Amino acid sequence: MMSSEPRNRILLKLLLMGLGALAIVIGRLDSWNPFSERTPRESSNPNALQRLPHADSQQESVIPDDRMTHPNGAPVILTRQDDPSPFRFAEIAKSAGIDFVHFSGMTEAKHFPTANGSGLAMFDADNDGKLDLYFASATLLPLGTAVKGPNRLYKNLGNNRFVDVTATSGLGFVGFCHGVVVGDIDNDGDQDVFLCNYGSNALYLNQGAGTFLDISKSAGIDRPGWSSGGAFLDADNDGDLDLYVANYGEWVYPVDDIFCGDPEKGVRIYASPRTIRPVKHYLYRNNGNQTFTDVTDAAGLGRADGHGLGVVAADLNGDGRTDLFVANDMDPNFVFFNQGDGTFEDATETSGAAFDEKGQALSGMGADAEDVDGDGRPEIIVTNFANEANTLYQNLGKGRFLDISPYFGFASDTLPWVGWGTALADFDNDGWPDNFVTNGQIDNNRHLLGQPIKYEQPASLFHNKQGRRFRLATKDAGPYFASAHVGRGAAFGDLDNDGDIDIVVSHKDGPPALLRNDSRHSNHWIRLVLQGTRSNRDAVGAKVQVVVGPRTIHRQRKGGCSMLSSNDPRLLIGVGQAGEVAKLSVSWPSGAVSTLENLALDQTYTVIEPRE
Repeated sequence: MMSSEPRNRILLKLLLMGLGALAIVIGRLDSWNPFSERTPRESSNPNALQRLPHADSQQESVIPDDRMTHPNGAPVILTRQDDPSPFRFAEIAKSAGIDFVHFSGMTEAKHFPTANGSGLAMFDADNDGKLDLYFASATLLPLGTAVKGPNRLYKNLGNNRFVDVTATSGLGFVGFCHGVVVGDIDNDGDQDVFLCNYGSNALYLNQGAGTFLDISKSAGIDRPGWSSGGAFLDADNDGDLDLYVANYGEWVYPVDDIFCGDPEKGVRIYASPRTIRPVKHYLYRNNGNQTFTDVTDAAGLGRADGHGLGVVAADLNGDGRTDLFVANDMDPNFVFFNQGDGTFEDATETSGAAFDEKGQALSGMGADAEDVDGDGRPEIIVTNFANEANTLYQNLGKGRFLDISPYFGFASDTLPWVGWGTALADFDNDGWPDNFVTNGQIDNNRHLLGQPIKYEQPASLFHNKQGRRFRLATKDAGPYFASAHVGRGAAFGDLDNDGDIDIVVSHKDGPPALLRNDSRHSNHWIRLVLQGTRSNRDAVGAKVQVVVGPRTIHRQRKGGCSMLSSNDPRLLIGVGQAGEVAKLSVSWPSGAVSTLENLALDQTYTVIEPRE
């Protein structure tokens, strides 16, 4: 009889042989995958990057730290869509009267800040009950070279019609604007506007009736820099909205104007984000008198290793406090848990949401958080660069997350694209949050370098299959999804107040898309307008539970979300085929709880926080 020791050695040998054969198979599959080719972003050449004083300076033909994919000619294979999409969207921007055209400032010089585009905001600027649209734009670099713009505000007239009211609104900012953050900073019942700029940031106070006053200097938030996105949240739970601002980095012309491309061919492309020095992001405490104080370091948010873009403010660990998630470009995503005293615990490295399943930092851009599997805990989605699938982090509870992208249907269908603005939003009102992503490449001239990389890319749309997985659902969703675009920011909300979520996309150097939701279904909904009294009036940080039959649907009033953009502040909650909402409860940031029962469907309810 064979002894246990030789037997174990034989089993071990067989196991190693099997692993070796598996590695060979994986290697062959990897060599076939058109998106598996490693790019030189891990370059060890210390001389690969050079700081050049002028855009037309010549250097050795080299593309350092390049993060672009180089397809080998094999076709992109997406999931086969056997069934038509449950969604239908009509693109109506032109017929609705939206004649805005974005300007990025991009020229052949490819100054880095001109790559990221701009966002927009959906908000009720004049308190008439209809969502207006505000579009951000940029200008030429270096600043002062020329005047372009301005940002433009369109008033919603109803019946899918808008009119440009920029001239009378006071919101006609002229400069280099990336992001728009909207919130009621003085608790007076109307929405104020913060602009994230390259240059000095700006803050506009809503004077009522759709007019705004620039209070940037007096508020103390007009420091120059390069801001991209942000979120209003009540970080210290004192009843007013504080402001988190994500900064992309430091770029000073001409010192940081690094050449990348092929000077012999006269082709210049955008450099890698790793050529940009990251800086600290900001947390501004609201002083309650229309001024703000920088409390970044005191709050525990002073790390300076993230090229910040998308920001989400929500309760991520279930303790009732509003936390922060920041998507960073080629750096770990930030995760900060609110400690309840105005400070945050930096849980970036321990959360599981900073890296992908392989432990790598990806090119995080857009972000959102919502309960996609029905367990009451919000998942996090992050959009990434081509050759990096968008990541879905499952919330395991107690502040722990797990990258489940390959198992929930995102890996293959997002791998080819460069993702930007996004949302986990219920587009068919079945009670399960779906996913939209606007895509678009960085460079419009890669073909001149022999790289067949398309600048325009199709948007992505995924249907949530009752919390089990997501399925690509662009087939028959509308002509917009059958064409390609250069997407950047995206905002989500019910523009026509018909009970479903519409989408507006900002296209780099082009007109936006206004995607009216015309999906056909018999599902129902309720809309909540939350009004804080002891808590901040916008109710950012409030959590909602909706009981319909055997299900409990969980939603939050979040700050930030998507990328460079602001969404409808109202909560539109799909409830599927339910006959009524048996019970609805709102847990306010103050700790108060409001409860409503036996609510009729397809209606809007205003819920005011109890003062006692």
